[in-house]
Amino acid sequence: MVLRVYSRVTYALQVEKRLILYRDIPQDSLVEKFLTLLKELVKSEINREQVISLYYDFMADFLPVAAKLATQGKHAWNNYIVNLLLRGENMFSRQAEIKELAEIPAPLIEMAQKDLQYIQALAESGEDIRELITEELGIDCATEELPSWEGLDLNNKEEDEDKITLLESLHGLQKWEEGLKDLCNFYKLKGVGIFGQHHAFCWSRKNGKGELVGVRNPDTINLNQLYEYEREQAKIINNTEQFLAGYPANNVLLYGDRGTGKSSTVKALINQYGDKGLRLVEIQKRYLEDFPLVIAQLAERPQKFILYIDDLSFSEEEGQYRELKALLEGGLESRPRNVLVYATSNRRHLVKESFADRKITGYDSENEDVRYMDTLQEKL
Repeated sequence: MVLRVYSRVTYALQVEKRLILYRDIPQDSLVEKFLTLLKELVKSEINREQVISLYYDFMADFLPVAAKLATQGKHAWNNYIVNLLLRGENMFSRQAEIKELAEIPAPLIEMAQKDLQYIQALAESGEDIRELITEELGIDCATEELPSWEGLDLNNKEEDEDKITLLESLHGLQKWEEGLKDLCNFYKLKGVGIFGQHHAFCWSRKNGKGELVGVRNPDTINLNQLYEYEREQAKIINNTEQFLAGYPANNVLLYGDRGTGKSSTVKALINQYGDKGLRLVEIQKRYLEDFPLVIAQLAERPQKFILYIDDLSFSEEEGQYRELKALLEGGLESRPRNVLVYATSNRRHLVKESFADRKITGYDSENEDVRYMDTLQEKL
């Protein structure tokens, strides 16, 4: 028994060197701590205090996570590794997102199967760790009061039934590579990477670099909670369903008084159609110049994206509307078929105008714009 456990642990330690597609898993902070503990346990000369210290260090970080994952008691570590597997974005998962398993190149499938062998050993080593400590250090874990996640079940049940089904399927397999088809189906259904984890995103800048950030707690508003808005909603729903079905659809401007449900309607679309491949990306007006960067990250994905701009309007001095105008009308690089723009505003005409702009005859010494009719038309 001990020899089998030791063999599985040493096999699990190969994940750092042998993984090809899922190389991001060993770089996870909790996995790094777990592997450090395993390495200490398989040394020829084991430092007892070091092992116990590393175990406590790992458990201090993992227990809060385990409380959220422990839908099956002692399988918390196993579930944690599976969640990393499901979030993995690589050549294989990106192919599985858009193709059937039989259509994926055979060498890529073989790489994925081999990776799953190492990942399974890593996941199942979580159930071996206390037994290995007991044998290698010659101690009683209960006497030493080493904390355990076994039996830790705080009723934090997984809400995603598809994920539960896949978790239970892998737990029941002797070899995880036999569940490759189920894994591919999950990627196809839910998406991979950040687009599989979240349905709503914000475009943010950090240190001058733009990035998509997943919204952890999106608004839970539903379309049926917005009353006396059925006629307007019907147009938006029809347009969005056309978009999801792959047919031509329109960019949308929702304008009207404050509090009439414009923003709530757009947010509710995600709760209605998120499981059908719709994703919402909120962009603040000040980042409109980043449209090309945003679109570059969305163009090749199989999901459908709504670029959402809330409370949109421009003063005469602001020139960002030109970036939006170029996106809508099309520049040298066309807007991808999987991207639409939905904006809300309290104004029908987004750029502020004055009566002075309407003068079309005579010379005005205070207006140096020779072609002011062109300027007026651009604003409109």
